[in-house]
Amino acid sequence: MDAKKYLSLVLLGMIVILPLFTTSCFKKGDEDPFFSTYTRKARVSGRWILSNYESTIKRTYQNKPDQTLTVTTIDGEDWSRNIEILGTDSVVDIKGKIVTGRNTIQYYSDGRFTEILEYEYNVIEVDPITENENVTIYKVQDELSGTWNFLANIDDYKNKERLSLVIEQNKSKTFVYLLQLSEDDEATPIPQLINTVSSSRKYANGESSTIWTLRMLKNKQIIQDQLVDRFVVETVNGVGDVYTEVGSVTRTLKAESTKAETSPQQ
Repeated sequence: MDAKKYLSLVLLGMIVILPLFTTSCFKKGDEDPFFSTYTRKARVSGRWILSNYESTIKRTYQNKPDQTLTVTTIDGEDWSRNIEILGTDSVVDIKGKIVTGRNTIQYYSDGRFTEILEYEYNVIEVDPITENENVTIYKVQDELSGTWNFLANIDDYKNKERLSLVIEQNKSKTFVYLLQLSEDDEATPIPQLINTVSSSRKYANGESSTIWTLRMLKNKQIIQDQLVDRFVVETVNGVGDVYTEVGSVTRTLKAESTKAETSPQQ
């Protein structure tokens, strides 16, 4: 085969192959691989485990002088939250556990998503009269659902470097149990359900959304960053609060299944 025919075959091969590798196969985020045979949509679609999470949020109330700094972390199945009232010595440090298999994020190939997070933590108080321990057990279930899509190149961000999650429904339920411990008890005490707090809110299209920067997008791992700057009007049991929150969130997702799935029937 002479050189001209060989060169022609090479060029023909490039013409056929190159369109298969779109620009979404190349590096976008700071820690992305330079090149992947999977498109960015294919790398996002699938079922993910929330393996690490850290948020630092400062809340400033408009109708009272309090400012709080809340740091929430997840490391594997360890969950913790530290709440500090700024300008005081008041600090609450809570440690708990993630419910196994209930820390998942599903990005469906048809553009829908669900996030599920369940965790438990205990608060121990000592009765000043009997000196017995009362353990309050909180079991929390949070769920988000809506749609996801990539954002285009806006400002200094590259095309498909950021992910937009439009939240359609936010559901939360907390089960509160009381476990009373006494040295005189011969039988093992059983936690008693004393309260259930639940909320469910649906949003109009675009009313509630979050934006995540994809610092790393691999076929088996995603690192997402979010800057928080929001204004909130909240009413609980007829009592209203108005506050701002600023801070940052980083989370690492590890692939449980990279199989592309469409969302279940809504």
